[in-house]
Amino acid sequence: MSSESEVLSATQKKPTYRSLLAHGNYRLLLSSQVISAIGDGVYALALIWMMKIMTGSALLMSILLAAEIVPLILVGLFAGIIVDRGNKKKIMIWNDIFRGVIVSLLVLLWMVGWLEPYTLIVAAILLSTSTAFYAPSRMVSVRTIVPEDHMVQAQSLSQIAQTVVGLSAPAIGAWLIHMGISYAFIVNAASFFFSALLISLIRNEQLSRGSGEGTLNLKRMMSDFKEGFRTITSHPLLRSLVQYIVLINFMLAPTSLLFPLIVTDASGLALLETSFFIGIAVGALLINFMRTWPPVATLAFGIGLMLIGLGALYWDLGLYVAALFVFVAGLGSPMANVTLQTLFILKVPRETLGRAGSMMKVLLEAARPTSMLLAGALIAWIPLRSFFAVMALLGLIIVGLMVLNPAIRSDKEVQTAQPSGLEKS
Repeated sequence: MSSESEVLSATQKKPTYRSLLAHGNYRLLLSSQVISAIGDGVYALALIWMMKIMTGSALLMSILLAAEIVPLILVGLFAGIIVDRGNKKKIMIWNDIFRGVIVSLLVLLWMVGWLEPYTLIVAAILLSTSTAFYAPSRMVSVRTIVPEDHMVQAQSLSQIAQTVVGLSAPAIGAWLIHMGISYAFIVNAASFFFSALLISLIRNEQLSRGSGEGTLNLKRMMSDFKEGFRTITSHPLLRSLVQYIVLINFMLAPTSLLFPLIVTDASGLALLETSFFIGIAVGALLINFMRTWPPVATLAFGIGLMLIGLGALYWDLGLYVAALFVFVAGLGSPMANVTLQTLFILKVPRETLGRAGSMMKVLLEAARPTSMLLAGALIAWIPLRSFFAVMALLGLIIVGLMVLNPAIRSDKEVQTAQPSGLEKS
């Protein structure tokens, strides 16, 4: 059959959402993303809540959360290189099936009474490893299926879908947990299998063949890693920003552990997570009114909002006030993330952007497992809500040092002109 992307580009003078959604392969891919993401959101809530029910241990909960991150860090770079050379469609299908089987086994073990805390940790490692291959496969699929002149619409729809999922998944998860926690896992398993079915219906020859770049070897991979690392460290601005953002990520990482511990039931946790995503949605709109701000001001303001919102949780003023504080933290998230991503894209040469982007992700994520494990161990000796105050205080000090850093202050683009890329947020 003729390429839908060619037909679409030839017949549409002005790209629109309607013309994008007329593309059948894209509809299938977007639908699989939404269904799988809802299942993931339900699963994430159910998994941490199940560990809390089974053990009540903050340390084991922190180990579980770390188990979801470490494989993404260790496997992520290798997975991206393998995906570039492999059959993207098959990689997505088999990873969906694999994840569906793993979650189904968790349901079976729970129903027969054989589920143990270590089983949840092993499952988290396996699922995260699979996701490390699935995520880059899907990213490449979007670039392959969607015509270049419709790429902005595709990215926008993806962001809308993520926001909708972020708002709905916690509520769905809380309702399913109330009905019976096994239902949450059943829904997640079903979402993976249904996603695999939708992807199998996609018809695109490019997705079904490798790149033909030859044999992959360790020397070639190490060369790519070194080049990506050098790209970041050789630029004074990027090198300075990464150092500060890694420290701030270290400060903020325990929030994934602390949220389940400050609420009494799954619906309370769902309310906090939903409030955070509402804040993200509103913040993404507000950033369009900050286009005249210097990027460093937008970045510092966004991080500051996150730290202040989370730091206010030191005071136990009830669930709804806590949700308001989390909403404020959510407001700052897109201001910080969009600004940092845009600066990164503008500063890194196009030919090394992929490798440098993967290396940046690894550097930013690397501190999180250590931080969560440390917090899980310290909770036994430090009052729970004191963590929020300590995170905010130390984080604000880091933000102050970042703003005063000579390498950042001397960069004219960062200090005087907002990158045009922010207008696309």
